[in-house]
Amino acid sequence: MRYLHQAEALTPAGAWTLEFIGVRPDNMGRGAGRFLLDHILAATTAPAGFFLTTADPANVPLYRRFGFTELQRTVLGPLTVTAMARPGLT
Repeated sequence: MRYLHQAEALTPAGAWTLEFIGVRPDNMGRGAGRFLLDHILAATTAPAGFFLTTADPANVPLYRRFGFTELQRTVLGPLTVTAMARPGLT
């Protein structure tokens, strides 16, 4: 949990933080994560945008497709945590 202090400092002012989006292992690779993220982003108004972190490098391309950009990568032991943000829509 040490990375949370570092990551929180990168959160854009007023941005909503997306926490713990996940799918069951038997649904991985079948578009379930894309469906969930699309639903969340389409149904939620966050004028200042969104912020998230991921410790799974396989998630980074998915988040990029939804308009997130990398803010920072932090190596903590065996983990590389990527902080990402998506600007608000006007």
